[in-house]
Amino acid sequence: ENGAKDGELVEADIVKDHGRGLPRARVRERLGDMKSQRNVSLIAIHQHGIPNEFPERVITESEALKTFSVQGRTDLRHVPLVTIDPPDARDHDDAVWADVDAATGGANIIVAIADVAAYVRPGTALDREARVRGNSVYFPDRVVPMLPERISNDLCSLREKEDRPALACFMSFDKSGRKTRHHFERIVMRSAAKLSYEEAQSAIDGKPSAKAEVLLNPVLRPLWSAYAILQKGRDARGPL
Repeated sequence: ENGAKDGELVEADIVKDHGRGLPRARVRERLGDMKSQRNVSLIAIHQHGIPNEFPERVITESEALKTFSVQGRTDLRHVPLVTIDPPDARDHDDAVWADVDAATGGANIIVAIADVAAYVRPGTALDREARVRGNSVYFPDRVVPMLPERISNDLCSLREKEDRPALACFMSFDKSGRKTRHHFERIVMRSAAKLSYEEAQSAIDGKPSAKAEVLLNPVLRPLWSAYAILQKGRDARGPL
């Protein structure tokens, strides 16, 4: 039916026959080779009942969202927080900054994550749909997001040189890598750069790209030094 061939994966509707004989199905859509990565993901999505389409009311609500308000937020747009992700990442939801205290040998670190609560309010269709989904689901070839792309890939993606709402954790560590204090603040930030892991590592290894070279001394080397301090604490605690 619908041009389907033996051995193909199809999406089908079960035809009710009141329990007589073998069950029958009506082919709705041909999906092709059962071994393709796309179709392996689709099988998992259907098998586990993962909702991969948003209701119209949720899409409509997300498209109607307005720009966030900076009122009541700490302004960190002067701090060169950077995002560091895989090169093919579509959304950038966390950013980092560090400063090493020359006097004490410790480090001050800021980790910021996109503040979804600036847009998703309690009781809205977006909130209810996110609760149903619980989380985003990642496959080798796709992601089934918890929130529509208008939020995940746009409003809450910490894009380079664009103002974004975020929740930040401010942490201080002594020279042995032990955390001495921390606190949280809602902030407005502006990512100084979007870097890939490879780009950041190459810069540390002495082969910076044009973008990373500008950030090497003020941003990347302090982050690398802070990592070394945190590693001391991890080694002392043990990895578990």
